[in-house]
Amino acid sequence: MTTAVDLDNLNMLRDVIGDDLKEILQSFIDIAPDAMGNIKKAIALDNATDLRLHAHTLKGSSANIGATRLPQLALALENAGKAGQTKGLESELAAVEAENQVVLKFLKHYIEQF
Repeated sequence: MTTAVDLDNLNMLRDVIGDDLKEILQSFIDIAPDAMGNIKKAIALDNATDLRLHAHTLKGSSANIGATRLPQLALALENAGKAGQTKGLESELAAVEAENQVVLKFLKHYIEQF
């Protein structure tokens, strides 16, 4: 079973970065809810440009911390925004929201065990 975040990658980062990894992971935990809120707002306001921007931000930041599925799910929303699409994204948005919650829970637990 694949975890929400690549544990080998996190452990390698921990070996290289040390305790600063906690701050990096906490930064993701702090910004991810805002990114989700901005994505939802962009969809609600039919703003494809903002959807692309905020989905891109979530994609990149989640990839940087080693999330396994979230970057690809956010990419689907980013691509929709690039195509000017903001309608009919309910399933994509739900998938991103659910996976984001899984990643956040995983990271919080990882930090507690640090």
